[in-house]
Amino acid sequence: MFFIDIDNPQPEEIKKWMKVNNLNIETSSEILALSKRQFSRFLSGETKAKRVHSLAMQMIWLVNENKREFDKKIVKKKVKKISIPIR
Repeated sequence: MFFIDIDNPQPEEIKKWMKVNNLNIETSSEILALSKRQFSRFLSGETKAKRVHSLAMQMIWLVNENKREFDKKIVKKKVKKISIPIR
């Protein structure tokens, strides 16, 4: 998920980013260290998101994608667990 213009992500792109990462306004604002009000301004187009915000969003997307790929590999392998009793 990459933005067309990294310096000026559009509200539609930010909404798509939220949907792809299964986020709502509250969690998105927490992840980006913004207030809910400021993040809502990005979504409405009242305020434009900066490059640092779009780079952070892309980094979050990459982390989530890698986590999904990693989870798929673990499910396929059926890893055996060894339990050691502690006395």
